[in-house]
Amino acid sequence: MVPFLVAGLIVWRHYHVPVKPAPAIAGVQLIPIKPPSAEALENIFSSEDYSWPPQDTVPPYAIENLPYGLATLDKEEKKTVFFRALLPIVLAENLRIWNQRVFLLQQFGQGALDPQSDAGQEVVAIANQYRVTGDLNDPTVRETLLNRVDIVPVALVLAQAAQESGWGTSRFALEGNNLFGIWTWDQNQGSVPVDRPGDANHLVRVYPNIQTSVRAYLHNINIGFAYVDFRNLRAQMRAAGKPLDAFQLAGALNRYSITGDVYIASIRTMIRGNDLSRLTNLSLTNLGE
Repeated sequence: MVPFLVAGLIVWRHYHVPVKPAPAIAGVQLIPIKPPSAEALENIFSSEDYSWPPQDTVPPYAIENLPYGLATLDKEEKKTVFFRALLPIVLAENLRIWNQRVFLLQQFGQGALDPQSDAGQEVVAIANQYRVTGDLNDPTVRETLLNRVDIVPVALVLAQAAQESGWGTSRFALEGNNLFGIWTWDQNQGSVPVDRPGDANHLVRVYPNIQTSVRAYLHNINIGFAYVDFRNLRAQMRAAGKPLDAFQLAGALNRYSITGDVYIASIRTMIRGNDLSRLTNLSLTNLGE
């Protein structure tokens, strides 16, 4: 995370953090698709009776790249195509993280952990992935790890993706699969922003596909220094036995953008205006169905 001085305040800009290979327990299989146009994507959704808002299940499609033509759709159709394109990927990536969390809770619930055992090595691998160090039998270390290994509500992910990518029509969304405005300083991994100041050297990260972009975003939220408040608020909701509230959690993302509170208001408007908080209890259709 790199600090910038804006109006006398330190603001932290989100940037690309390499995601280490996930432990084997976390795999979620999706069907990759690459429609040539927004219209073709809509036809795929229609053939699966995948409408908006979705019902209980969502077809397990992983769109590899957003198609051109979204900007030509009318406003409401563009929204529903964009949301439906991302939703299966968000569900799959959250399920991957949730599987890790459940595994950790099971292991920690059994008492002392032997780091040399198969289960212990799995826990160590997860801790390394989330950049948590220390004795995994220490309650404080365990708490830190569990605070990081948790999902981000679907409503919040979709709202930020829509905000940051212009509903999937921005240059970086279409050319780099970057839906969340994530930066990098690796010349081989990014693209130069058109409006980058002359004295800046950051790039906008380019991803091989949309799923990698979503995974990187979730990883940044879960390990980034700027999002400690977000993770603490999420942990408080867990401790109170409450469902994760995307609208409230958005209030802890003031460091995601240099606009701070204005950004939070935009995300909350996106959530409320599109009734995204209703997206609960959804699951992916089994591939065999």
